Amino acid sequence: MIKRKKRKLNKTAVFAALIFLLICGCGKKADIPDDAFRIYYPGKDGTFVKPVGFVPSSEDTEDLINEVLDALSTQPADYDLRPAIPEDVNVISAILKDGVLLIDFSAEYYKTTGREEILKRAAIVRTLDQIDGIGEMSFTVEGVPVNDSKGAPIGIMTADMFIDNAGDEINSYERTRLKLYFADESGTALVETTEAVAYNSNISMEKLVCEHIISGPLSGGSYPVTSPDVRLMAVTTKDGVCYVNLSKEFLQKQGNLRDEVVLYSFVNSLTELPNVNKVQFMIDSETEISFGEHSYLNAPFERDLALVNSE
Repeated sequence: MIKRKKRKLNKTAVFAALIFLLICGCGKKADIPDDAFRIYYPGKDGTFVKPVGFVPSSEDTEDLINEVLDALSTQPADYDLRPAIPEDVNVISAILKDGVLLIDFSAEYYKTTGREEILKRAAIVRTLDQIDGIGEMSFTVEGVPVNDSKGAPIGIMTADMFIDNAGDEINSYERTRLKLYFADESGTALVETTEAVAYNSNISMEKLVCEHIISGPLSGGSYPVTSPDVRLMAVTTKDGVCYVNLSKEFLQKQGNLRDEVVLYSFVNSLTELPNVNKVQFMIDSETEISFGEHSYLNAPFERDLALVNSE
């Protein structure tokens, strides 16, 4: 567990940053090397997030998280930007476990709302995502999960939920509920689940469904049907047929899963979408492939709920 208190502003670091800004030229955007660490800050007008180059002094993961959280809490040298973590918001704790960083904020977090809150959250997530070992993040306020403007839990966040538009960096993501089918404990039947997910608004719903099937269920009571090593190479839909192109790792079945359970996890989940009637599997762009002992992928699969465990 990483517990932290805000440290005092490092005047030397601020002075150095000001000198750097003057050298780069007032009002001009300084180029940041591709391999440089970036701290993202929201603009004061609430319409963009801007990266600023940063040189961490810490190598230890816990120390680096603390250092970056301090930077996110500090007014940047560019006064067109604002701290991503406001001065009156305290970071109570930060816990990194199994690649998920849980950050617990004080109640003042909720003083920021709407678009401004999304921008600040985006800045925090995109900044911390650069640290090795952090794959996902979750925010709580005094132990309670952060909700969006509609009262729904934000849940797990990743950097790619926040996209860049042309010009200044505007971040946008949407939330939806997916009906997905995963394996039961025996691997012989499917379990229907409903998951609330946040997603990049540029991603197709077909891709979103496939990625969530590959990554596995978010809650207990059901089990993944593929290895997480499976890669989704492409997914497109035409005339009601969804073409799902997967890497060869898909052919390596996990445990005692029935062939049909794996295949219809995808088929039944995708055909929940209104524009999908059938699913055509491809492995490395090939369709003349056998899957397991009794299944072949050379023709599209139609929806079949016979495998779904009604209990």
